[in-house]
Amino acid sequence: MMSDLKQYKSFNESQIGETLIRPVLVSAINESTARNGKPYVRLTLKDGESETVAAMFDTTAAALEEMGVIKDSVCDVELPVGEYQGAKNFKIGRISVCSDKGITAADFVRLPPVPLDKMYNEICEMLRSCADDCGGRYTPLSELAADMIGHYKEKYMTSSAAVNMHHNIRGGLLYHSYRMTRAADALCRVYSILDRELMICGTVLHDIGKLWEYNTTVAGDADFTSAGIMFGHIYLGASLIKKFTEGKNYNMEKVQMLTHMILSHHGTREWGAVVCPSTPEAFALHYIDNIDAKIYMCEDHFGQMEKGTITDKKPFGLDNRLYKSKLFDE
Repeated sequence: MMSDLKQYKSFNESQIGETLIRPVLVSAINESTARNGKPYVRLTLKDGESETVAAMFDTTAAALEEMGVIKDSVCDVELPVGEYQGAKNFKIGRISVCSDKGITAADFVRLPPVPLDKMYNEICEMLRSCADDCGGRYTPLSELAADMIGHYKEKYMTSSAAVNMHHNIRGGLLYHSYRMTRAADALCRVYSILDRELMICGTVLHDIGKLWEYNTTVAGDADFTSAGIMFGHIYLGASLIKKFTEGKNYNMEKVQMLTHMILSHHGTREWGAVVCPSTPEAFALHYIDNIDAKIYMCEDHFGQMEKGTITDKKPFGLDNRLYKSKLFDE
């Protein structure tokens, strides 16, 4: 049974000058040396809604480990809230293993606002609805996509979509693909030139290589795998399509177009695309991907902003400082 963390003030709700006292999940511990030569640690803490990095001085990772404070442990903390360069800054005054044994790491996992099962089932339904057997000559491409995500269902439903930037939460890859697939479906009703089956399959599968590019922890944190470092998700995704289509009765023209969509969905070589888009579906996929990433970043920052305010600096991944309207409906 999940514990109710809403009884505690969150990082975003805290005010400069107060001391925040609450349970947190420690998702990372990094040790450094201060200018005075003394050791200190920087801990990445999660409160169930967001995360922050807080410093604890005159201690070491080994000393914390002796206290039971390790990566992925649930701890009670006292966090004096200060200010640095106009933004809130947290320092750890005290930390210990959580006294409430009913609170577990699962209570701090940040999930998409739509249930994972609902998103997966809706994606499968959209795939069924777009099936095109080319007049009975071929197996629909939608069956390829359904086969691929079904084969890796657990990872597809729980993986993060990034180490940082956007959709970097447990289930983030599914959430990103789900919203993109709904956007693609809507776009097909506006632009008749688009092949609906290609658009649905392309959005469902565009980032499937991330299942091997990242390792995602139970808490939703992602880190690169050796395959991710050496090959990247674009190559891994395109290779997977080749593996699942060999010897099957798919329309190879559509398979090639789907592969091109994956290879080109980053838009330009500067942004990591193997090739630039050269079909209407590839262009549309690239822009849908970019839109969903940017909107997610806005949503993420808005959770930490008051209405009528502007971010102190340009958020990483965006080209300008972000404004949250006074009219914004929470």
